[in-house]
Amino acid sequence: MCEDWIAVLPFKGNGRSKTRLPVPEAQQLAQQWLTQALEQCLSTPSIGQTWVVSLGDQLQLPPAVRWMRQAGPGLNEGLREWRSLQRPRRWLVILPDLPHLTGADLEALIQNCPRPGLALAPDRHRRGCNALAVDGCSPELVFGKDSFLRYQAQPLAQAVIERCGLANDVDTLEDWNCLACQPR
Repeated sequence: MCEDWIAVLPFKGNGRSKTRLPVPEAQQLAQQWLTQALEQCLSTPSIGQTWVVSLGDQLQLPPAVRWMRQAGPGLNEGLREWRSLQRPRRWLVILPDLPHLTGADLEALIQNCPRPGLALAPDRHRRGCNALAVDGCSPELVFGKDSFLRYQAQPLAQAVIERCGLANDVDTLEDWNCLACQPR
């Protein structure tokens, strides 16, 4: 039997999420997208555990979801803290601002991850990385500006997974306007 994957979703929380998205409902949307992403993780057969790593107070999460408050200030710091405590072999990071994320997207990321190696899900611009699957290796965590390009530069076996649900994140008004022509 294959070892289950562990999903981890970083989430700022406490009013810190989606500060670059200038719409009145940005905080509510961030929470809604987190909930949707958690639902997809929980319904994906290959995922055995789901975690939220957050700067904020503990959130109301489904009972099956585990939560960790990070000490460090940034997304990468929180993920490093989580990784050092959990020491996972097969895990994935999903940035929870993907309104069209599906379980099929997550399965594609998992099933195409080299062993050992990474499966990378770039954003629609092919500059940022919206999700990452890791099997049996320890990549440097470099989420942020040009993260897809920086992950590609790491000397690890890699697969690139391009799917609509993984590519269309919402960080800015431009992203929001592109999303507006798709079902929300």
